[in-house]
Amino acid sequence: MGKAGHKRLEEILAKHYAAQQVAVEPEVVDVVVRTMLSEDAHTGSVRGRSMGFAAFVAAQVGFIPVWTWVAQVAIVVVMCVVAFVGGDADAAKLTVGILSAATVLVGAPTVHASKLYGVAELEYSCPNNVASVMVARLVVLGCSSALAVLLMVFVTAAYLDLGAFVVALWATPPFFCSCAGCLFALRKVAPSTGAAFCVVWSAACSAALLALSAHFPEMYSEASLVVWAGAAAAALAWLAREVAMTLRSALQGLDAFSPYMAKTYN
Repeated sequence: MGKAGHKRLEEILAKHYAAQQVAVEPEVVDVVVRTMLSEDAHTGSVRGRSMGFAAFVAAQVGFIPVWTWVAQVAIVVVMCVVAFVGGDADAAKLTVGILSAATVLVGAPTVHASKLYGVAELEYSCPNNVASVMVARLVVLGCSSALAVLLMVFVTAAYLDLGAFVVALWATPPFFCSCAGCLFALRKVAPSTGAAFCVVWSAACSAALLALSAHFPEMYSEASLVVWAGAAAAALAWLAREVAMTLRSALQGLDAFSPYMAKTYN
């Protein structure tokens, strides 16, 4: 197409789009402009208000899957059934440890949902970045899991007519070990296999309890409480380390937090 053809095409297009124009009264234009300015001012004021930590943590509750809460309630109900319906004291002592370890499973995958759904890079560009989201989720899920364990401890203590502190010494080592192992797995393995590794680890904690109770029948006696206290302290120290390492990896950026995702961009 030559220059004359291009010129002719431009004239046709200009006439076509001129015919499509709708006449707008000046008053309408003023209303639209005032609305846009008002919306811009409102958006600016909202953007300027920062959300407090407590409000941000509370907001994260809405992003936790409902089945997480349902599963934790179901675990507590199972403990109540074992304690008050089963009528076996030895089974109750063992079950409170196993179910405490299992409590972690229902919340652990949600901690690293940013990896699982591939939105970690997006979260790093937000004011409340991956590290903030991680802390909030750890607080929410940690509190809910701890509450579930606490309820099971009181249920078991009431059934066995023992002090809650004694029962807590039986429940906390497997709980802390399960938490720490799951955080370690979620930090190290690919997001797609993280939940499976958490299941395997929690099952291993439960299997270890079963094996110990079979080989050491006196492990739940008062003479063993010092050993339980030492195990709880060691497991808590490991858990504290894994929480710190998890937050550290989140603060270091995508390469450290989610190396499997980072490789796809390099």
